[in-house]
Amino acid sequence: MEDERPDPADALAAIGNERRVSILYELQQAFRDGHSSLSYADLKRRVGLRDSGNFNYHLQRLVGQFVRKSNDGYSLTYAGRKVASALTAGVFTEQADGTTLDAPGTCYQCGDTALFARYEEERVHITCGSCGEELLHNPFPPAPTTRRDDLLDAFEAWTRRWNALATAGTCPECGSRMSGRLTDYRPELGTGNVPYRLRVSCAECWAMANLPVGCLVRDNPRVIGFHAERGVSLDDRYLWDLDWALHRDHLTVLAENPPRVRLEIPIDGDELRLTFDDGGTVVSAAVVEG
Repeated sequence: MEDERPDPADALAAIGNERRVSILYELQQAFRDGHSSLSYADLKRRVGLRDSGNFNYHLQRLVGQFVRKSNDGYSLTYAGRKVASALTAGVFTEQADGTTLDAPGTCYQCGDTALFARYEEERVHITCGSCGEELLHNPFPPAPTTRRDDLLDAFEAWTRRWNALATAGTCPECGSRMSGRLTDYRPELGTGNVPYRLRVSCAECWAMANLPVGCLVRDNPRVIGFHAERGVSLDDRYLWDLDWALHRDHLTVLAENPPRVRLEIPIDGDELRLTFDDGGTVVSAAVVEG
């Protein structure tokens, strides 16, 4: 069956006009003010176009893909909300490359605490200033980098959400299906120092990552419970400060064809052992007491 989805280029071309951007913006502001929709007259007044023919032309270019028309008036579709949010949040306009700040934690490679975060090419990179090891990185929108004073907390929450959705098979960028396979491929943008990573990729958009399996189970109930039973809370620990999540010393390769690995999480002599199949699924869990 022929693909009947609209061409993304055509959809984006429909937005490329200042008047249409104003329409999206005003509908978004109205929603934020508690109005689920606006009448034709109210929307025209807010946009500030006196020429009805000109206004209607631009509005109709958006109806269907970005604007929904109903008996109550006009409102944004999901695509319209995403575009309007990206515009007002600075996704298309902010430039934050070069932002650098100190980061808490210890380098898993050299044990030093000289960590720093830098924003470069739409990613936050956590790097050790002593040995140069890059502990962790993840795509992150540019606007919060310059507008939030709790940037690292925001980045941590964003990264954990991103990993959790990807692990669950849902793309954190577009909501499409995401699949993953363990691989020993070592890309330039590979996170952590491990022999195998789960390579996840979206079936529809650009989203892709090469994640150590420890990153996938940061919020797993078994992991949280194992820590809590020993009086340890993960609430105040950043992902890049968890050696077991990122370093090869905590990963044992059980088989290579297909890949099968075991993650070993130690606390005070005890150890939680999680075994992963080649799809990144935990297939067994056991606690070994020291």
